[in-house]
Amino acid sequence: MGVTFLVFKALLIDFDNTLVLFNEDQFLVSYAKLAYPYLQDLFDESTFFQKLLQSTLQMIHNDGRMTNVEAFTHHFIADTSALSYDECINRFQKFYEGSFHQLESTVTIVPYGRPLIERALKEGLQVAIATNPIFPELATQIRIGWANLADLDISLMTHAENMSYCKPRLEYYQTILDMINQEPENCIMAGNDPISDMAASDLGIATFLVDLDQEQGRLGILSKEVGNSAKKGLQASQYRIDGSGTLCDLEHFLFNA
Repeated sequence: MGVTFLVFKALLIDFDNTLVLFNEDQFLVSYAKLAYPYLQDLFDESTFFQKLLQSTLQMIHNDGRMTNVEAFTHHFIADTSALSYDECINRFQKFYEGSFHQLESTVTIVPYGRPLIERALKEGLQVAIATNPIFPELATQIRIGWANLADLDISLMTHAENMSYCKPRLEYYQTILDMINQEPENCIMAGNDPISDMAASDLGIATFLVDLDQEQGRLGILSKEVGNSAKKGLQASQYRIDGSGTLCDLEHFLFNA
């Protein structure tokens, strides 16, 4: 049984392959290629790629003892005495200020994303961009801009500096609830992943599975190495789904339009 007639106070919405479409294989390879020059004096390209991947996994499995960016950075520099914590942060910061912007060409805006969020804000809902927090704040802000959402009054965007957990951990969703000061029964989580996004249902958050045609090869290296690691032992069927469809369908679900 769905919850179509509930009145929500907050919309939590995923970003990747929900508000923008992209091929994760292409993105990860392009990301590594563009980032590597900022650290090429310390690593060969293969070593850099592996450190990038393994340090990202540290964020995925973070247990709350530190922020995600701290988990990433401590692991990245663990066997590299020539690179301090602060220098590592600074080098990635320069990358995000520079070449990272070229990755905008790898994403496509979902046309109905902005109108949906504008409607939610007009109706008085808080909106949280509940993207898996593996990018620092600056990179997340830039990516939100790629979706043409930067000027909207969004209550929260999750990123590696304000989160100490990743999806699909319930602590990730509880942190969002705490930060926007909402109870789970007042919120709905919308996203394209039947595990990472629909896991919010275990806290009593309503859920909406966004279907944006996953047959275009958008899920690749990052999902296999990172996403699957986070979802180990979990099954999509264990999570409640209260509604499904396109972002347009989500608007109807939210407002009975």
